[in-house]
Amino acid sequence: MEEADARAAADKVLTVLREAGRAEETVRRYQVVLDRFVVFLAARGLDTSGEQVCVEFIANQTGVRLETLREPVVADRDVLAVRRPVVLMADALAGLAVDVDRSVVPAKDVCPARFRRIRDDYLASCRGRGNAAATVVTKDKAVSRFLAYLDEVGVADLAALGVGDLSGFFVRQRGLRRKTVATMRSSLADFLAFLAAAGKTPQNLADRLPRQRHIRHESEPHLWTADEVRRVLAVIDRASATGKRDYAMILATARLGLRICDLRQLELGELDWRAKQITIVQQKTGRPLSLPLLDDVGWAIIDYIKGGRPETACSKVFVKHRHPFDTFGSASSVASRLSRHAARAEIEFGPNEVCGMHSLRGALAVAMIGNGAPMPVVSAVLGHASSDTTQAYYLRFDVDRLRCCALDVEDVLERVGAGGHGA
Repeated sequence: MEEADARAAADKVLTVLREAGRAEETVRRYQVVLDRFVVFLAARGLDTSGEQVCVEFIANQTGVRLETLREPVVADRDVLAVRRPVVLMADALAGLAVDVDRSVVPAKDVCPARFRRIRDDYLASCRGRGNAAATVVTKDKAVSRFLAYLDEVGVADLAALGVGDLSGFFVRQRGLRRKTVATMRSSLADFLAFLAAAGKTPQNLADRLPRQRHIRHESEPHLWTADEVRRVLAVIDRASATGKRDYAMILATARLGLRICDLRQLELGELDWRAKQITIVQQKTGRPLSLPLLDDVGWAIIDYIKGGRPETACSKVFVKHRHPFDTFGSASSVASRLSRHAARAEIEFGPNEVCGMHSLRGALAVAMIGNGAPMPVVSAVLGHASSDTTQAYYLRFDVDRLRCCALDVEDVLERVGAGGHGA
């Protein structure tokens, strides 16, 4: 390899960075590292075989010697700042595509290598059956965790899988919430049925899974008061770009009751400014839903789009403020915004209270019920297919209304006595 080849590889990385929309300051930082790397390679006789030369350069620049080029390094920013450009240039020198969005450290696959093929076949069957992407991810986590347990206890052949292995696995999960374990159990039942159909196990063990007593309402949502919501909104710095985004997201959830999944996937084209209406297809149910675009929510979104939203080809209304400026990757990344601002507003939560974004949806439902809104109206706003769902979950929080429905104990005893029935 000639020095010109190394220079060309460095230039290729810088070109890809600019094409990907990286800031010029970021490109300059990469260029400084790459120029030094070219000089380092020239001093080593331009030998770029293997990853060792990259590790040596990082050690030369930072004083930190990595065991492998792609090992996880979280705390040391100096290493991260040098390693990223070096990895991209190594890809260019190897004739590989330079992907500036690809993680340097590959995502860890907890599934043992011996079981990955059957795991992958199962996930392919889930996709073939039309399972949603989020459902496939959930099943992958549960199945990979189960297979990792089997590998740990020495089960090398699924044909030898027995009831004891299932019980042992669930004993390990005792520290998890019941709802989490119930979801895991459902995923494993599906996986075991797949194994039996594929002839990998002598019998279908899905029916032999330990029974799971699933408590639907294991924890209760925090019932936000109007004052608490105002306090949270008041502490948000609306002069900053992320503040404008967080304010609009939290206000839209509190006022319209949008689910996190619908908030994340809300598109610019779903906002009808003339009709003052939001029309979406709900991610959870697949049903269409139209909601009024309230003035305060609309102005908050406009303030974000005009003064805070980064330039991006992403069609979502709310985006991440880190490159590549696309949709939020998970519900937790949205929910964490509320908890952060709630802490600043000194909102206190009970030990068993759920205080994520979904709790704002619950607070809206309870407020509507408390203000006398008809149940079909509440159900329509929340996007429920039936009022029964709304009543089953949210009516139990409207304590004042439930008090009106309560029976007088003395009246009940008098009626029982008159009928001649003892206690």
